Amino acid sequence: MRLIRPAVLALLAVVVGACGGPAATVLNTTTTTMVRPASSPLFTVLPVVPCPTSYGVASSSQPYIPNQLPATGSVRGLSFYSNGSLTVLAPQGWVCGALDAADGGQVLDAYPPGHPDYATQLAPAGSELVQLDVDYTGHGPGAMLICPLFPGSPAVTFLQGARPCATLPSAETTSDVTKDIVAFRDPPGVKGTGAGSGGALESSGDAVYPRVGTEDPPGGVTVAVLSCTLPSGMTDLCSAVESDFLVRNAPRYTGTG
Repeated sequence: MRLIRPAVLALLAVVVGACGGPAATVLNTTTTTMVRPASSPLFTVLPVVPCPTSYGVASSSQPYIPNQLPATGSVRGLSFYSNGSLTVLAPQGWVCGALDAADGGQVLDAYPPGHPDYATQLAPAGSELVQLDVDYTGHGPGAMLICPLFPGSPAVTFLQGARPCATLPSAETTSDVTKDIVAFRDPPGVKGTGAGSGGALESSGDAVYPRVGTEDPPGGVTVAVLSCTLPSGMTDLCSAVESDFLVRNAPRYTGTG
C-alpha cells in the first residue's frame, strides 16, 4: 500500500483534476494519507444457458459453451443463451433451442418455458421470443432472408426472378444503421421481418449483411437477422439484446464465402 504525504496529495489532486482522471477518495488529510482512485466495472458477468441443438448433418464434436460471459451496459433481467456457435441475450428464466441445418443455415431461439422449440418450427404471430437467424447469400434461403431489408443488393437478384424477393409491409419501419446494418420495427398487428410479428406484440431487430462489393463473391457472404419480440412489460430489454447482437455479430467477410 503506497502512502502519500499531505503536500504531495494536494499536488496530485490538482494534476488529476486537470487531466480529467478519476476522482480520488481522501481518507485522511491531516496525517499519512492513502489515495484510492474511484472505479466502476466496465462489464457485468451473466450466466449462459446451454441450448440443445438439432443437426442436419451428424457431427462427432460439439462447440464449447462457456458457463458465463461478460456483457456491457444495462443487462438487468437478462441471461445469455448459446449453443457455442450462436449466442443471444434474452430474459432470465427462459429456455432455448437451436438448429444447424444441412444447407448451412443456423437458427437459435430463446422463449418462455412450455412453448415448442421455435428453432425447428415457425413461431406463430404474437410469440414471445428472441431469435437469431444466420445464413449466407450463396443460396436461396439466405438470399431470401436478407433481401427485403437491402433493396438493390445482390441478394435481391440472386434467384434471377425465379422467386421474387418479398416486399416489406408498409407499416414496418426500417433505418440504415450503416451500409451493412439495417434496423427494423414491426408494430403490433404487422406481420413483417420480426419473428413472432403480426400479433399483439411489437417486434424489433437488426439485420447484418456485409456489403463487400457491387456483387457478392462466389459462395456469398454470411448474413444475420436478430428479432426481439417481448411482452409489453419487457420491451425495454430489446435495446440491450440488439446492442449485444450488433457487437457480437459485426459485419465480416473472410474471403471464403
